[in-house]
Amino acid sequence: MGTASFHRTGRRARSAAGWPALAAAALVTYASVHGTWAADVVYLLVMGIAAAVAWWGAARQGVRSAAVPVALGLSLTVVGDVVWFLYKWTGGVPDVSVGDAAYLTGYLALAVGLWRMANTRGRSRGQQLDGWLDGAGVFVAVLMLVWQLSVAGTVTDSSLPVLSRVVWALYPALDAALIGLVFRLVTTRSRGERAPIAVAAGAACWLASDLGFLLMADVEVVSVSFDTGWLLGALLLAAAAGSRGRLQRTPAEPVDAVPSLARLAVSLGALLVPAGLEVLRGVTGADGAPVTVLGGTAVLASLVFLRVARVLRAEAAARALVRSQQRHSAALARHSSDAVLVLDEEGRLLSDPTTLTTLLGVAPVATLSGGELLELSGVDRALSGAVLREALQAGGAVVDAELPCRRDGELRWMGVRLADLRTDPDVGGVVVHLTDITDRKRAEEALAHQAFHDTLTGLANRALFADSVDRALQNRARGGPSAAVVFIDLDGFKAVNDTLGHQAGDALLRQVADRLRSAVRAGDTVARLGGDEFAVLVQQPGDRQDEAGATAARVLDVLARPIELAGQRVAVTGSIGIAVAHDDATGESLVRDADIAMYAAKVAGRGRAVVFDPAMRTAAVERRRLEQELTGALARDEFRLVYQPVVDLADDRVVGFEALLRWRSPELGAVPPDVFVPVAEDLGLIGDIGAWVLREACRTAAAWRREHGVAADATMAVNVSAVQLASPQLLEDVRAALAASGLPASALVLEVTETALVDDPERAAASLTALRALGVQLALDDFGTGYSSLGYLQEFTVDVLKIDRSFVATIPADGELPPIVRGLIDLARALDLEVVAEGVETPAQRARLQAGRCARAQGYLFAAPLEATDAELLLVGQRPGAAVEQSRG
Repeated sequence: MGTASFHRTGRRARSAAGWPALAAAALVTYASVHGTWAADVVYLLVMGIAAAVAWWGAARQGVRSAAVPVALGLSLTVVGDVVWFLYKWTGGVPDVSVGDAAYLTGYLALAVGLWRMANTRGRSRGQQLDGWLDGAGVFVAVLMLVWQLSVAGTVTDSSLPVLSRVVWALYPALDAALIGLVFRLVTTRSRGERAPIAVAAGAACWLASDLGFLLMADVEVVSVSFDTGWLLGALLLAAAAGSRGRLQRTPAEPVDAVPSLARLAVSLGALLVPAGLEVLRGVTGADGAPVTVLGGTAVLASLVFLRVARVLRAEAAARALVRSQQRHSAALARHSSDAVLVLDEEGRLLSDPTTLTTLLGVAPVATLSGGELLELSGVDRALSGAVLREALQAGGAVVDAELPCRRDGELRWMGVRLADLRTDPDVGGVVVHLTDITDRKRAEEALAHQAFHDTLTGLANRALFADSVDRALQNRARGGPSAAVVFIDLDGFKAVNDTLGHQAGDALLRQVADRLRSAVRAGDTVARLGGDEFAVLVQQPGDRQDEAGATAARVLDVLARPIELAGQRVAVTGSIGIAVAHDDATGESLVRDADIAMYAAKVAGRGRAVVFDPAMRTAAVERRRLEQELTGALARDEFRLVYQPVVDLADDRVVGFEALLRWRSPELGAVPPDVFVPVAEDLGLIGDIGAWVLREACRTAAAWRREHGVAADATMAVNVSAVQLASPQLLEDVRAALAASGLPASALVLEVTETALVDDPERAAASLTALRALGVQLALDDFGTGYSSLGYLQEFTVDVLKIDRSFVATIPADGELPPIVRGLIDLARALDLEVVAEGVETPAQRARLQAGRCARAQGYLFAAPLEATDAELLLVGQRPGAAVEQSRG
């Protein structure tokens, strides 16, 4: 495309350069053979070519373009020339012939073309009128000139026929009209437009030739010049018409209200023509026509008067517009929030300081020096001077700056834009635009703070923490202190959120954030990463975890204290992971390692800190895979229940079952409950899974009761996790399961562990009370393994006490019961609680427990956890057989 464009441009350039050469060659050729028949042929040939070129241009520009009448005028001129030469070749040229009609009609066509070109679109009526007044003045002046030089003598020559006098007088008169139209066209042409110049030159050539022909037609030496003038005029008109788009009526460029000096000189100078003619008549002694001169002078004076009146009116309107714009600008400045000043290169004020005093809200002052200006604005002198010097050296480019300023003890910001316009005569200095951007800067700071800080706690957010860790590692690589990340996850937060509501949860997070701030050093970074996860960036000497471990210890200490929320004392702990930077550590890997260590702390029992070990990565990968599989397990129906019987030791009768949850993943295989249940709690899935267990266990127990009357007294025990117990949804899940299955509430036993009670005793007591109100039985599972206290048995009303399998395993094959087992049995009997021993696997254990007055037990001695069908057979007194053996393990 670029090459084609280059060739087109080159062709146009060669064409533009070739026109003068061709015209010159044609004129030289004609002049060299003038007076011979060859000259006549050359003349007609050149005129014909000119007409053809004009029509070619008209065809490209369209029928409505000005090129069409120009081409028509040239063609009619060629017709007149052909007629004239025919008369010449056949014996004589008459004074007036048909050829003159073609000539005169051609002049009229040219006038129409000039009128089209001059009648430019886009100008106001006033501008159009000014143009026609100027053109009319030039027409009258030229007409007076040609009248005095030619027309008057011809018209008054009684020896000539009337038709000849009229026709010969029309030529210069029409030339004068063309000159007036040309002046109108030239004064309104667009900048760089050459076609009007060519048309003006062509019309001038014709006018000069017409006048010369009338005055000196018989002078052979001079007549060649007239012929050359006609040819040159035709070629110029053809060139204007043939140039692409040059004679189209294009929208006008803006026109000044007051005309240029050159235009006024021509318009007003027309008045000199009558005086000049009188001087010429006096010098030559020629007869004059005072009436004609006086009439022309009167017309010229009228036109000039109208033009001057319009110029004065335009000037007055322009001055009024300027004053209005000045008042408008002043009003805008008075009510603007910006200030615009002009300074010299030394910083001295050159403009009115009102806009600045308005911006600053101070009393107006008459004058200000540069120093007073700085003191008034509050901008530091050194900063403002540096910005001014930068603007002076910028070569006219705009310089922007944001400068702090202090006024009345308050830090504010000023936006400054400077442009060096010393070379502009209308300005003559450095323009300074000032804007108070304090509110914007404060908003930007607030947005930046929000972008990198947690809106709830005010701590750093994950993005800022990650950036801080990266910068700490870069500092370590340069020989600075080492870095460690302490990752904190709150234990029990979800229960608080579920029971007390989100507002209480938010309040808890804010209090935890305050405690974390108090537990770290001034240079450490505390962040909330999301949810109930927090982190601390600790910078310490060396690569040991001493300072990080001390920070973790302080965090555990401040989290151990109860928190007051909504009139309740809430206890939360934290599982903490510590990761210390090593040479290959990145910010992302360091945080990830601390996160992995935190999960290890949760698995180890929560409420503790664990230092990252590379071996933990494997466990973390396995946990992530476990989480992925566990997330959709319930929807994929991958869970099932097995049932372990509870027997009466007196007669081996089955008196109940404990429903135990099992999960077999298609990808992971069988996953033990002690592995996936804590993960389900962490993921928030235990609520839905627990509700499913309740529904399934109650449905099974109710079906057995309907099918077998012998099972009317059998109970169904379901384990309830600490997370479930802390959730208000548990009560609704139990109520819904009982209602849907039709199982009596007394047949359902809910087993809770000690740890579920000690996390938040008050909430646990309230939950157990609400559950007992439904009529269900409550069992305390694994009593004695952790936080055993007689106070718990007094505070929490339960129905069953279960002895943990770890105590049952200590029972010897012969001899007495261990004191701890005997003590638990005696304690339960004293409190009128039913006792169930778990994990009984040998006859000796059974015998010792029965002898110690333990009424009930469960374990592999009696049956392994059974599928529902096998458990049903066992319930009705039939040994399930092989199915029992397969269920072991």
